[in-house]
Amino acid sequence: MIYVQALISRRGPAAACFDRVFKAQAVLFTSDALLEEARSVPLRHELTRRYSRLTQERVEAFVDAVRTVSVNIPKPPKSFSLPRDPKDEICTDLAIAASAQYLVTWNQKHLTYLMKRDTAEGKDFCARFPQLMILDPPAFLHELDIIHGQAS
Repeated sequence: MIYVQALISRRGPAAACFDRVFKAQAVLFTSDALLEEARSVPLRHELTRRYSRLTQERVEAFVDAVRTVSVNIPKPPKSFSLPRDPKDEICTDLAIAASAQYLVTWNQKHLTYLMKRDTAEGKDFCARFPQLMILDPPAFLHELDIIHGQAS
């Protein structure tokens, strides 16, 4: 969804996250599966019908730009099961394989809830991967501001 939002609007927090990557203020990890999803999801009929900016050309150009600045781990090994939505395992598996500090997502229902530690999988996730924080884009941007001495 962050890829979709960045394509729809250059002014929102999703676009700001990508701007930070393009300015080398953050490292973005991708996988083949994630890049394929970034290509296909924005071009779903229900989105292209609503947002004229979501064209094949724009999506391809954006994904190509992301590919040039990201570190690709083609097929990260399976590391963690997400019973709520196994399709989101491509995100956790990638973050774990990359030894990432942050996994940035709007997905509260299937991903950010893990940080609350109020479910068995949340407790397990936090115990096994204490270095990995799952944040929404505004929280991630705030973390970057702190790291780069720009926090207000």
